[in-house]
Amino acid sequence: MGIYARISSDRDGDELGVKRQVADCEKLAASKGWLIVDRYRDDDVSAYSGKVRPEYERMLDDLRGGLIDGVVVYHLDRLHRQPKELEEFFDICKEAGVTDLATVTGRIDL
Repeated sequence: MGIYARISSDRDGDELGVKRQVADCEKLAASKGWLIVDRYRDDDVSAYSGKVRPEYERMLDDLRGGLIDGVVVYHLDRLHRQPKELEEFFDICKEAGVTDLATVTGRIDL
């Protein structure tokens, strides 16, 4: 499993928002007995703007390559803000055999 965390604006550059998201996701993963093999953090990067999110792209590559078999995020809106990205994510998950997306706020059946 991988953890993806993103926050759009980090004025102070202290990464507190993404650190909190990762901590909450790690707590969820531990409660489920899931092994986290990597953490992907896009700090101060808007998903709505359409800018490249380097860690998101790395996570997608790791899903495609089978390095991770699922994703934990704090909330679905941390992962996607554009429907086009969500559709691409679904396609990649389908190809990789990933059927669930876990969030701290609930579980999503892909």
